[in-house]
Amino acid sequence: MKRILTQIAGALALAATPAAAQKVKPDLAESKAIELKNLTSGKAKIDPAKAYIFVRSPQNRANGIFLKTPGPEEIANYETKWREEFAEAQADYPKALKRYEAAAKTGRPPKEKPVEPTEQSFAIDPIEFRMIVGYGPQFIFDKTEGENKSFSYLIEVEPGEYTYFGPILYLPGTQVFGQCFCMGSVKFEAKAGQITSLGDFLSLGWADRKALEQSTFERELLPDRPAKPTDWSVPASLAQYPNAKAELRAAGKRNNFLRALVGRIPPVPGVLAYNRDVPVDLIGLAEAQAKAAAEAEAAAKAQAEAEAAAAAAAAPPPAPIPAPAQ
Repeated sequence: MKRILTQIAGALALAATPAAAQKVKPDLAESKAIELKNLTSGKAKIDPAKAYIFVRSPQNRANGIFLKTPGPEEIANYETKWREEFAEAQADYPKALKRYEAAAKTGRPPKEKPVEPTEQSFAIDPIEFRMIVGYGPQFIFDKTEGENKSFSYLIEVEPGEYTYFGPILYLPGTQVFGQCFCMGSVKFEAKAGQITSLGDFLSLGWADRKALEQSTFERELLPDRPAKPTDWSVPASLAQYPNAKAELRAAGKRNNFLRALVGRIPPVPGVLAYNRDVPVDLIGLAEAQAKAAAEAEAAAKAQAEAEAAAAAAAAPPPAPIPAPAQ
Protein backbone atom coordinates (compact mmCIF):
# COMPACT_ATOMS: atom_id res chain seq x y z
CA MET A 1 0.00 0.00 0.00
CA LYS A 2 2.80 2.42 0.89
CA ARG A 3 4.38 1.78 -2.52
CA ILE A 4 1.08 2.52 -4.29
CA LEU A 5 0.56 5.74 -2.35
CA THR A 6 4.09 6.85 -3.14
CA GLN A 7 3.49 6.14 -6.82
CA ILE A 8 0.29 8.16 -6.86
CA ALA A 9 1.97 11.05 -5.03
CA GLY A 10 4.73 11.09 -7.61
CA ALA A 11 2.18 10.99 -10.38
CA LEU A 12 0.34 13.99 -8.95
CA ALA A 13 3.60 15.90 -8.70
CA LEU A 14 4.24 15.26 -12.37
CA ALA A 15 0.69 16.27 -13.25
CA ALA A 16 1.19 19.56 -11.44
CA THR A 17 3.74 20.64 -14.07
CA PRO A 18 2.15 22.96 -16.64
CA ALA A 19 1.82 21.37 -20.08
CA ALA A 20 4.15 23.92 -21.59
CA ALA A 21 6.90 22.89 -19.17
CA GLN A 22 6.50 19.11 -19.50
CA LYS A 23 9.32 17.56 -21.48
CA VAL A 24 8.13 13.98 -21.14
CA LYS A 25 6.13 14.05 -24.36
CA PRO A 26 6.91 17.19 -26.38
CA ASP A 27 4.24 16.51 -29.02
CA LEU A 28 1.33 17.31 -26.70
CA ALA A 29 -1.03 20.05 -27.89
CA GLU A 30 0.23 23.48 -26.88
CA SER A 31 -1.44 24.73 -23.69
CA LYS A 32 -0.61 26.65 -20.53
CA ALA A 33 -2.24 27.06 -17.12
CA ILE A 34 -2.93 30.69 -16.19
CA GLU A 35 -2.96 31.75 -12.53
CA LEU A 36 -4.73 34.86 -11.26
CA LYS A 37 -1.67 36.09 -9.37
CA ASN A 38 0.35 36.07 -12.59
CA LEU A 39 -2.44 37.73 -14.56
CA THR A 40 -2.71 40.45 -11.91
CA SER A 41 1.05 41.04 -11.76
CA GLY A 42 1.43 41.12 -15.52
CA LYS A 43 3.53 37.95 -15.74
CA ALA A 44 0.69 36.42 -17.76
CA LYS A 45 -1.56 38.16 -20.27
CA ILE A 46 -4.64 37.34 -22.29
CA ASP A 47 -3.26 36.91 -25.80
CA PRO A 48 -5.74 37.83 -28.56
CA ALA A 49 -4.17 35.15 -30.77
CA LYS A 50 -4.87 32.41 -28.22
CA ALA A 51 -8.08 30.86 -26.90
CA TYR A 52 -8.92 30.26 -23.24
CA ILE A 53 -11.03 27.63 -21.49
CA PHE A 54 -12.44 28.40 -18.05
CA VAL A 55 -13.55 25.63 -15.66
CA ARG A 56 -14.94 25.92 -12.12
CA SER A 57 -15.06 23.01 -9.66
CA PRO A 58 -17.27 23.36 -6.54
CA GLN A 59 -15.70 22.37 -3.20
CA ASN A 60 -12.74 20.37 -4.54
CA ARG A 61 -9.87 20.52 -6.97
CA ALA A 62 -10.51 18.78 -10.28
CA ASN A 63 -8.69 17.50 -13.33
CA GLY A 64 -9.62 16.49 -16.82
CA ILE A 65 -8.62 16.18 -20.45
CA PHE A 66 -9.75 17.92 -23.61
CA LEU A 67 -8.89 16.66 -27.08
CA LYS A 68 -8.32 19.25 -29.78
CA THR A 69 -9.72 18.40 -33.19
CA PRO A 70 -6.63 18.38 -35.44
CA GLY A 71 -6.47 21.01 -38.16
CA PRO A 72 -4.77 20.75 -41.57
CA GLU A 73 -1.37 21.83 -40.22
CA GLU A 74 -1.49 19.37 -37.34
CA ILE A 75 -2.52 16.56 -39.66
CA ALA A 76 0.34 17.45 -42.02
CA ASN A 77 2.83 17.45 -39.10
CA TYR A 78 1.52 14.06 -38.01
CA GLU A 79 1.91 12.66 -41.52
CA THR A 80 5.48 14.01 -41.64
CA LYS A 81 6.22 12.29 -38.33
CA TRP A 82 4.77 9.04 -39.70
CA ARG A 83 6.99 9.23 -42.78
CA GLU A 84 10.09 9.89 -40.67
CA GLU A 85 9.44 6.95 -38.36
CA PHE A 86 8.50 4.71 -41.28
CA ALA A 87 11.83 5.52 -42.97
CA GLU A 88 13.67 4.72 -39.72
CA ALA A 89 11.81 1.43 -39.37
CA GLN A 90 12.68 0.48 -42.96
CA ALA A 91 16.34 1.33 -42.34
CA ASP A 92 16.39 -0.72 -39.10
CA TYR A 93 14.71 -3.79 -40.62
CA PRO A 94 17.79 -5.30 -42.36
CA LYS A 95 19.81 -4.92 -39.13
CA ALA A 96 17.08 -6.51 -37.05
CA LEU A 97 16.78 -9.37 -39.52
CA LYS A 98 20.55 -10.02 -39.42
CA ARG A 99 20.48 -10.09 -35.62
CA TYR A 100 17.60 -12.55 -35.71
CA GLU A 101 19.34 -14.81 -38.23
CA ALA A 102 22.58 -14.73 -36.23
CA ALA A 103 20.69 -15.67 -33.06
CA ALA A 104 18.84 -18.42 -34.94
CA LYS A 105 22.13 -20.07 -35.84
CA THR A 106 22.88 -20.43 -32.14
CA GLY A 107 19.63 -22.31 -31.67
CA ARG A 108 18.14 -19.55 -29.51
CA PRO A 109 16.32 -17.17 -31.83
CA PRO A 110 14.07 -14.41 -30.49
CA LYS A 111 10.40 -15.31 -30.16
CA GLU A 112 9.31 -13.29 -33.17
CA LYS A 113 10.99 -12.87 -36.52
CA PRO A 114 11.23 -9.24 -37.65
CA VAL A 115 8.64 -8.29 -40.24
CA GLU A 116 9.50 -5.82 -42.95
CA PRO A 117 7.45 -2.65 -42.41
CA THR A 118 5.10 -1.61 -45.20
CA GLU A 119 2.92 1.45 -45.65
CA GLN A 120 -0.12 -0.73 -44.97
CA SER A 121 1.19 -2.33 -41.76
CA PHE A 122 3.29 0.41 -40.16
CA ALA A 123 1.70 2.60 -37.50
CA ILE A 124 2.75 5.15 -34.90
CA ASP A 125 0.91 6.47 -31.85
CA PRO A 126 -2.56 7.81 -32.73
CA ILE A 127 -2.77 11.50 -33.52
CA GLU A 128 -4.96 11.94 -30.43
CA PHE A 129 -1.82 11.78 -28.28
CA ARG A 130 -0.76 15.05 -29.88
CA MET A 131 -4.13 16.68 -29.23
CA ILE A 132 -4.28 16.25 -25.44
CA VAL A 133 -4.89 19.33 -23.30
CA GLY A 134 -5.11 18.65 -19.58
CA TYR A 135 -5.97 20.77 -16.59
CA GLY A 136 -5.70 20.36 -12.81
CA PRO A 137 -5.48 19.38 -10.12
CA GLN A 138 -2.62 21.84 -9.51
CA PHE A 139 -2.05 25.33 -10.91
CA ILE A 140 -5.51 26.62 -10.17
CA PHE A 141 -6.52 30.03 -11.52
CA ASP A 142 -8.20 31.05 -8.27
CA LYS A 143 -10.22 29.66 -5.37
CA THR A 144 -13.06 30.94 -3.21
CA GLU A 145 -13.73 30.01 0.39
CA GLY A 146 -16.84 29.62 2.52
CA GLU A 147 -20.15 28.00 1.66
CA ASN A 148 -19.54 28.50 -2.05
CA LYS A 149 -15.99 27.21 -1.98
CA SER A 150 -14.64 26.49 -5.43
CA PHE A 151 -11.46 26.00 -7.43
CA SER A 152 -11.20 27.44 -10.93
CA TYR A 153 -8.87 26.76 -13.84
CA LEU A 154 -7.97 28.87 -16.87
CA ILE A 155 -6.16 27.12 -19.71
CA GLU A 156 -4.55 28.92 -22.62
CA VAL A 157 -4.93 26.83 -25.79
CA GLU A 158 -4.73 27.10 -29.54
CA PRO A 159 -8.05 28.20 -31.09
CA GLY A 160 -10.14 25.32 -32.38
CA GLU A 161 -12.68 22.67 -31.52
CA TYR A 162 -12.25 20.74 -28.26
CA THR A 163 -13.94 17.57 -27.01
CA TYR A 164 -14.16 16.80 -23.30
CA PHE A 165 -12.50 13.38 -22.97
CA GLY A 166 -13.33 12.94 -19.31
CA PRO A 167 -12.10 13.46 -15.73
CA ILE A 168 -8.72 11.93 -16.44
CA LEU A 169 -5.33 12.59 -14.91
CA TYR A 170 -2.91 11.82 -17.75
CA LEU A 171 0.71 11.22 -16.90
CA PRO A 172 2.80 10.76 -20.06
CA GLY A 173 4.85 7.61 -19.87
CA THR A 174 3.25 6.40 -16.64
CA GLN A 175 -0.30 5.70 -15.52
CA VAL A 176 -3.74 7.01 -16.39
CA PHE A 177 -6.19 7.81 -13.58
CA GLY A 178 -9.89 8.42 -14.17
CA GLN A 179 -12.53 7.63 -16.74
CA CYS A 180 -12.70 8.45 -20.43
CA PHE A 181 -16.01 9.52 -21.94
CA CYS A 182 -15.26 7.38 -24.98
CA MET A 183 -18.89 6.36 -25.41
CA GLY A 184 -20.30 9.87 -25.61
CA SER A 185 -19.35 13.41 -24.62
CA VAL A 186 -19.62 17.04 -25.69
CA LYS A 187 -17.49 19.38 -27.77
CA PHE A 188 -17.26 23.14 -28.21
CA GLU A 189 -15.40 25.84 -30.09
CA ALA A 190 -12.69 27.85 -28.32
CA LYS A 191 -12.30 31.09 -30.25
CA ALA A 192 -9.20 33.28 -30.45
CA GLY A 193 -9.11 36.20 -28.04
CA GLN A 194 -12.04 34.86 -26.03
CA ILE A 195 -12.51 33.04 -22.73
CA THR A 196 -14.86 30.13 -23.37
CA SER A 197 -16.56 29.29 -20.10
CA LEU A 198 -17.63 25.80 -19.11
CA GLY A 199 -18.45 27.13 -15.64
CA ASP A 200 -19.18 24.23 -13.31
CA PHE A 201 -20.70 22.10 -16.10
CA LEU A 202 -17.97 19.44 -15.89
CA SER A 203 -18.84 18.81 -12.22
CA LEU A 204 -22.19 17.35 -13.46
CA GLY A 205 -24.32 19.17 -10.90
CA TRP A 206 -26.89 19.69 -13.68
CA ALA A 207 -27.46 15.90 -13.88
CA ASP A 208 -29.97 14.31 -11.50
CA ARG A 209 -29.74 10.69 -10.40
CA LYS A 210 -31.75 9.43 -13.39
CA ALA A 211 -29.33 11.15 -15.78
CA LEU A 212 -26.28 9.93 -13.85
CA GLU A 213 -27.58 6.35 -14.05
CA GLN A 214 -27.27 6.54 -17.83
CA SER A 215 -23.54 7.14 -17.59
CA THR A 216 -22.40 4.34 -15.30
CA PHE A 217 -23.00 0.76 -14.20
CA GLU A 218 -21.95 1.50 -10.61
CA ARG A 219 -25.15 3.07 -9.35
CA GLU A 220 -25.10 2.28 -5.64
CA LEU A 221 -23.08 5.37 -4.66
CA LEU A 222 -24.78 7.84 -6.99
CA PRO A 223 -26.09 10.94 -5.19
CA ASP A 224 -29.88 11.21 -5.01
CA ARG A 225 -30.21 14.95 -5.47
CA PRO A 226 -32.11 17.34 -7.69
CA ALA A 227 -30.37 18.82 -10.69
CA LYS A 228 -28.78 22.25 -10.24
CA PRO A 229 -28.51 24.72 -13.13
CA THR A 230 -25.00 25.18 -14.45
CA ASP A 231 -23.25 28.41 -13.49
CA TRP A 232 -21.64 29.49 -16.75
CA SER A 233 -20.32 32.81 -15.43
CA VAL A 234 -16.69 33.85 -15.17
CA PRO A 235 -15.31 35.59 -12.05
CA ALA A 236 -15.04 39.36 -11.83
CA SER A 237 -11.30 39.08 -12.47
CA LEU A 238 -12.04 37.80 -16.00
CA ALA A 239 -15.23 39.71 -16.78
CA GLN A 240 -13.23 42.55 -18.36
CA TYR A 241 -12.02 40.22 -21.11
CA PRO A 242 -14.15 38.92 -24.01
CA ASN A 243 -15.93 35.83 -22.70
CA ALA A 244 -18.81 33.59 -23.68
CA LYS A 245 -20.61 30.47 -22.55
CA ALA A 246 -19.40 27.31 -24.28
CA GLU A 247 -21.79 26.34 -27.06
CA LEU A 248 -21.96 22.60 -26.53
CA ARG A 249 -22.56 20.02 -29.23
CA ALA A 250 -22.74 16.25 -28.98
CA ALA A 251 -19.53 14.32 -29.59
CA GLY A 252 -19.67 10.71 -30.73
CA LYS A 253 -17.67 7.68 -29.69
CA ARG A 254 -13.88 7.79 -29.60
CA ASN A 255 -11.12 5.22 -29.31
CA ASN A 256 -9.89 4.57 -25.78
CA PHE A 257 -6.31 5.28 -26.80
CA LEU A 258 -5.27 5.98 -23.19
CA ARG A 259 -6.67 2.64 -21.98
CA ALA A 260 -8.60 4.31 -19.19
CA LEU A 261 -11.84 3.13 -17.62
CA VAL A 262 -14.59 3.55 -20.20
CA GLY A 263 -17.72 5.61 -19.63
CA ARG A 264 -19.80 8.43 -21.02
CA ILE A 265 -21.10 11.79 -19.91
CA PRO A 266 -24.76 11.83 -18.76
CA PRO A 267 -27.31 12.91 -21.38
CA VAL A 268 -27.26 16.69 -21.73
CA PRO A 269 -30.72 18.27 -22.18
CA GLY A 270 -31.11 19.74 -25.64
CA VAL A 271 -27.60 18.67 -26.65
CA LEU A 272 -26.92 14.96 -26.21
CA ALA A 273 -29.10 11.88 -25.77
CA TYR A 274 -28.48 8.15 -26.07
CA ASN A 275 -30.24 5.46 -28.06
CA ARG A 276 -28.96 2.49 -26.06
CA ASP A 277 -25.19 2.80 -26.68
CA VAL A 278 -25.42 5.27 -29.58
CA PRO A 279 -24.91 9.01 -28.87
CA VAL A 280 -27.59 11.21 -30.45
CA ASP A 281 -26.77 14.76 -31.51
CA LEU A 282 -30.00 16.55 -30.54
CA ILE A 283 -28.96 19.88 -32.05
CA GLY A 284 -27.88 18.23 -35.28
CA LEU A 285 -31.11 16.22 -35.34
CA ALA A 286 -33.19 19.35 -34.85
CA GLU A 287 -31.23 21.14 -37.59
CA ALA A 288 -31.71 18.19 -39.96
CA GLN A 289 -35.43 18.08 -39.23
CA ALA A 290 -35.78 21.83 -39.78
CA LYS A 291 -33.83 21.56 -43.04
CA ALA A 292 -35.98 18.64 -44.21
CA ALA A 293 -39.16 20.54 -43.34
CA ALA A 294 -37.93 23.64 -45.21
CA GLU A 295 -36.98 21.55 -48.24
CA ALA A 296 -40.35 19.80 -48.19
CA GLU A 297 -42.14 23.15 -47.98
CA ALA A 298 -40.07 24.54 -50.84
CA ALA A 299 -40.72 21.43 -52.94
CA ALA A 300 -44.47 21.62 -52.26
CA LYS A 301 -44.50 25.32 -53.20
CA ALA A 302 -42.55 24.63 -56.40
CA GLN A 303 -44.92 21.79 -57.31
CA ALA A 304 -47.97 23.96 -56.69
CA GLU A 305 -46.52 26.72 -58.87
CA ALA A 306 -45.67 24.20 -61.60
CA GLU A 307 -49.19 22.74 -61.51
CA ALA A 308 -50.70 26.22 -61.67
CA ALA A 309 -48.51 27.08 -64.66
CA ALA A 310 -49.42 23.82 -66.40
CA ALA A 311 -53.12 24.41 -65.78
CA ALA A 312 -52.84 27.91 -67.17
CA ALA A 313 -51.06 26.64 -70.28
CA ALA A 314 -53.69 23.91 -70.88
CA ALA A 315 -56.69 26.24 -70.51
CA PRO A 316 -58.46 27.16 -73.80
CA PRO A 317 -57.86 30.70 -75.03
CA PRO A 318 -60.59 33.16 -74.16
CA ALA A 319 -63.36 33.69 -76.75
CA PRO A 320 -62.91 36.76 -78.96
CA ILE A 321 -64.94 39.80 -78.00
CA PRO A 322 -67.52 40.50 -80.75
CA ALA A 323 -67.15 43.81 -82.57
CA PRO A 324 -69.74 46.44 -81.72
CA ALA A 325 -72.68 46.83 -84.15
CA GLN A 326 -72.47 49.62 -86.70
